[in-house]
Amino acid sequence: MKTAFVADSTIGLTPEQAEAQGVYLIPQQVIVEGKAFRDHVEIRPEQVVQAQLGGKKVSTSQPLPQDYEALYERLLGTFDRIVSVHVSSKLSGTVSTARAVAQRFGERVKVLDSLSVNGGLHFVLEEARRKLAQGVPWEGLEAAVAPLLPKIRGYVLPATLTYLHRGGRIGGLQHFVGSLLKILPILEVYGGTVQPRERVRGYHKGLERVAELLHKDYPGGARVILAHSENPQAVETLRGLIRQEGVVVEGVRECGAAVAAHTGPGTSAIFAGPR
Repeated sequence: MKTAFVADSTIGLTPEQAEAQGVYLIPQQVIVEGKAFRDHVEIRPEQVVQAQLGGKKVSTSQPLPQDYEALYERLLGTFDRIVSVHVSSKLSGTVSTARAVAQRFGERVKVLDSLSVNGGLHFVLEEARRKLAQGVPWEGLEAAVAPLLPKIRGYVLPATLTYLHRGGRIGGLQHFVGSLLKILPILEVYGGTVQPRERVRGYHKGLERVAELLHKDYPGGARVILAHSENPQAVETLRGLIRQEGVVVEGVRECGAAVAAHTGPGTSAIFAGPR
């Protein structure tokens, strides 16, 4: 059986990068000042950053139903079946829309909820690929992948409170005091949601603490994907901080609009799963 693997663009790859890894992308929508653009198709990551730096309101929305349908139809002309893996259903309606569209194709399209985003989505997709290669039956794929989901974590460090404040996620007083004292939150992506894990004073201290949390949560080692929004230097700092036996960095990618729209340029992140 020939299987195609699909992900939405919250995975943090360009369409070209994704296809090089055997993955086909469905673009999320990036909303700039109320106008919608298909991620990577009609707007590039650097344009999203420039819009944010220019003070424009940026948010994201799930892919269009017709984009799922068009991609599924195209792929099923070549492949026997499709595994479609998406951003957490607790963060977006992407999974529910994908499942609604998938029903039109019967059992040939299977939609999986990653309960994560970006690198976490990647780990779920690769687990699905691995399980099928091992001979897991098609109808048992979701159950076979499920044990991995609670073992995936993301650690996200914004460079400033500005964009969390602009998006209404922290109040004016929190923004003022936090900025004055250089306090930043470490946000954790876990169990399908995003919650503050800790607060740190200063960005470099935040990078150090993110590395410490990774080593604490994965004492036996971890597979790691590093991500950033226009901050490759922070990624290299993180790479050095997490370097120890058992930690394998599997790649570096953009945070993508789904993360950076809320936390802003300068954000860095680690997504991890067990070895």
